[in-house]
Amino acid sequence: GIALGPAGRVVVADAELRQVVTLDPEGNGTVLIDSSQLLRPTGLAWDEKDGLLYVADTQEHQIKVFDMTGRRVKVIGQRGEGPGEFNYPTFLALSRDRLVVADTMNARVQLIPLEDSGRPQVVGERGTNVGNFVRPKGVAVDAENNLYVIESYHDHLLIFDEQARFLLPIGGTGKVAGNFYLPGGVWVDQGNRV
Repeated sequence: GIALGPAGRVVVADAELRQVVTLDPEGNGTVLIDSSQLLRPTGLAWDEKDGLLYVADTQEHQIKVFDMTGRRVKVIGQRGEGPGEFNYPTFLALSRDRLVVADTMNARVQLIPLEDSGRPQVVGERGTNVGNFVRPKGVAVDAENNLYVIESYHDHLLIFDEQARFLLPIGGTGKVAGNFYLPGGVWVDQGNRV
């Protein structure tokens, strides 16, 4: 996982070393969160407004929230299948007032309100039709709040609108441009380029 952090820093999750590091503009690394707090960090999302870093700790089935000193602020979720529970969450994105979580082994995406008062929303369902999930991984959101999800098992980029309605697939299995083979991530830049 990778995220753009404060002051031109890049934040990187290293799943094997069980740590999160920050890289300064010159590429010098500093450990921000060490292995005493993480089992397998994968996805990252930086909340610039609140100065918080969201980390998907895949092996612990949780989203852990840290400030930029590496202090854990809170933990979201636990292992399970209910709303707000996870089974090997992987990638993260922020969508206005919600955290988007690829709840990979539950074959769904969850929208978790950043305010504690809201209820999580489940996007998608397990299935073999185009638009269903088997192994959702990368997630991203554009300026219009459309949701992009990599369905790695079926080699598609799936697009949903702000109300979580399925719009269209892109890709499919293949080696030519526009097709994929086990894709893992997606990102949308400030110009809405995917």
